Amino acid sequence: MRVAIVHYQLRRGGGMESYLADLVRGFRAAGDSVDVWAREVDAAYAEELGASAFRLLRLPMPRLLRNRVFASRIAQLELTRRYPLVITLARTRGHHIAVNGGTHPGFMAAMGRLDSWHDRTEVALEQAMLADAGCIVAHSKMLGAELQHHYPAFAARVQVLYPPVDGARFSVRDEAARARLRQSFDLSPEQIAFVFPSMDHARKGLDPLLAAFARLGDPRARLFVAGRSPKQGLPAGVTALGYVRDMPALFAAADWTVLPSRYEPFGLVVAESLACGTPAIVGRGMGVAELIGEQDGIRLEALDEAHLLAALQRACAQRPRVAAGFVERHGLTLAAHIEALKHCPRVVEATGSSAAA
Repeated sequence: MRVAIVHYQLRRGGGMESYLADLVRGFRAAGDSVDVWAREVDAAYAEELGASAFRLLRLPMPRLLRNRVFASRIAQLELTRRYPLVITLARTRGHHIAVNGGTHPGFMAAMGRLDSWHDRTEVALEQAMLADAGCIVAHSKMLGAELQHHYPAFAARVQVLYPPVDGARFSVRDEAARARLRQSFDLSPEQIAFVFPSMDHARKGLDPLLAAFARLGDPRARLFVAGRSPKQGLPAGVTALGYVRDMPALFAAADWTVLPSRYEPFGLVVAESLACGTPAIVGRGMGVAELIGEQDGIRLEALDEAHLLAALQRACAQRPRVAAGFVERHGLTLAAHIEALKHCPRVVEATGSSAAA
């Protein structure tokens, strides 16, 4: 089967970019071919993934117009006439399945943003995206409730489906392998390594985390910022790694992953960390917190400096590991996710047959 996936960009990046890459790998492993339609394309990365990629916007364009023009171009292509299954991760029209990385009204409320022309445009694009979808995939119960609250007309189409974790890449290492990985990050056995994975530091909570870490006062503690390099000065013990290609190695080497996000409908990096055996410190309101038990980490009651400091102190007093099999325990395998997308009830209802047929 030929599958079309629509997203703003096909390149290495944050959570939705990782999810897109997992979809490509998953469909190809199931014997399907994948075409990606995007605003921006890293051709070398597309070739590495084994996807055919089509870049639609080649000329420079004002940022405020890009999403509107991209949505218009995708609509003109009438992809559902050309593919038996079209999935969009962007606010576009003309698809069978819409996957939201979060609602724009929910993001605005969490970040305390004032309404603007740009925000109203994004909400309008999001509403059109949902209206066109036979199935609306929510990556957590939290996001499902948020979609039903902000867009009640489409509530019946919402299906909660947690994003997958590629168990072939993210898995528990034995102690010898983990010791070698720690050495590669210049970590001594007694040091306690925290990982903060982020491409959007304001939303992910870097400022209160740095303030709490500066007050921690434990000489064993190290904090690695993986992703976009912070612009502000960093306290002692904090290292900016920049973009890290081998996140499984970093997660396996670390003792804790910490992500105190202000808005996080799921948090794929946390699930990937847990799959590597590394517990996490997360906000209670994050989607991934729905999967975190006491043995998997610490859920913050609030995202302020005081609660973060208390969590870091607690983490330094214990060094647990998450038992192998996190992905299987929660049904997060890539193969199961692909099958669920192919058999989405609303898509079957709209087309009269399963997309896998």
